[in-house]
Amino acid sequence: MPETQAELKNAPEPGEVLTPELLRAVVEALELGDTARVKALIDPLHPADLGALLEAMSAADRRELVAALGSDLDPEVLSELDEDLRNELARLLGSKSLADAVKELDVEDAAYVLEDLEDAEKREVLAQVPIEDRAEVIDALLFPEESAGRLMHREFLALPGSLTAAEAIVRLTAPEAPEEFQEIFLIDADGKPTGFVALSRLLRAEPATMLTDLASSEMTVIPAATEQKAFAYLFEHYHLNSAPITDDQGRLVGVLTAGSVVEVLQDMHKAEVLALGGVADEETLSAPLRKTTYLRFSWLFVNLLTAILASIVIGFFEDSLEKVVALAILMPIVASMGGNAGTQTLTVVVRALATKELNRTNLRRVLNRELVMGAVNGAGFALIAAGITYVWFNDAALAGIIAAAMIINLVAAALAGILVPVGLNRAGVDPAVSSPVFVTTVTDVIGFLSFLGLATWLLLR
Repeated sequence: MPETQAELKNAPEPGEVLTPELLRAVVEALELGDTARVKALIDPLHPADLGALLEAMSAADRRELVAALGSDLDPEVLSELDEDLRNELARLLGSKSLADAVKELDVEDAAYVLEDLEDAEKREVLAQVPIEDRAEVIDALLFPEESAGRLMHREFLALPGSLTAAEAIVRLTAPEAPEEFQEIFLIDADGKPTGFVALSRLLRAEPATMLTDLASSEMTVIPAATEQKAFAYLFEHYHLNSAPITDDQGRLVGVLTAGSVVEVLQDMHKAEVLALGGVADEETLSAPLRKTTYLRFSWLFVNLLTAILASIVIGFFEDSLEKVVALAILMPIVASMGGNAGTQTLTVVVRALATKELNRTNLRRVLNRELVMGAVNGAGFALIAAGITYVWFNDAALAGIIAAAMIINLVAAALAGILVPVGLNRAGVDPAVSSPVFVTTVTDVIGFLSFLGLATWLLLR
């Protein structure tokens, strides 16, 4: 069996590498002071798996593991950790070990490792890095954290289109050529990209063929200052494998690959999921308790204010609730159904905004679609709720009231689920972070107003 097939056959299933048994074995070896055993257990791990192991350990065990590994700690693991754990390891390693790690990491990974350190710590680390590597890392750090310039690879092959295929192949074997690349970018006299040649096409070409004859000009050029949502959309929408990155003058300065963008998309998806749950995207399982508590408290406080608003609305109907106890029993049903329906619409809309599927062109169509869906679902659940209410309280009027309130609130939920995130997005506010609180408030207030208002008007006037 070929080696690659054997490797695929023996590859572990996802989650198999980091097992409770491995974690327990590493901790026991640390407790016994058996450094050789620790290194033997850690050595086969991929940096991503070692990062997961560090996240699963207690702070005390992490300190012991870092001390036991010493210079054998793979620098790549630093780029696999979340911000809080990365900063913790940076403090444990010290500036000398961090500088050694920066020397071995790719420029974009080195910038990622250093970006959250204090300025004084950055200077201390960079002072111990060779000047050429230092200049590249500083250049990367000058770009905004979530920009194409920060993530781009600075090793690429760029040639003039006037070369032949044979001449280009000679350049490929030159010592200064990058170790890995899939395409050759063609540049003009000013260093601006004019096209690219796939490596596979170059190798199959006749030696005398000009690069310009092999080149494709259909490429998506991305300015270095482009923020991650924009370039992630370009990669996803146009199915890009790579894209040239240019500076303010349009000169080729780097290459962004699909591998880097996949990580960005994963981070964006994680942030959306956390935001919809009212959790900040910087919160992780390894984040300090004080930080996590603060992050959650702020959004819980906003939720408290909106809950008070809903309670104020209920307070307007205090007399009605005292006279008809059934209203107090039934009103949570209307509000809850509206909240769930609003969350469903909101989730779809926030995702559509992120992927640019929802825009001014189709907003009216999507709005009409969601309103019809809300009305249909409202009518269906109105019949169900009315039937249950009639059987429960033997009151046809009350059954009709809850049916009408159900339709009103589910239509309002559909409306809020679209207009709230769209409005926030146009105002420049992240809809994933802010929308859930506002949509829930709308459905609660409309639900209570419609149900208790109709009941007061029809039953108690």
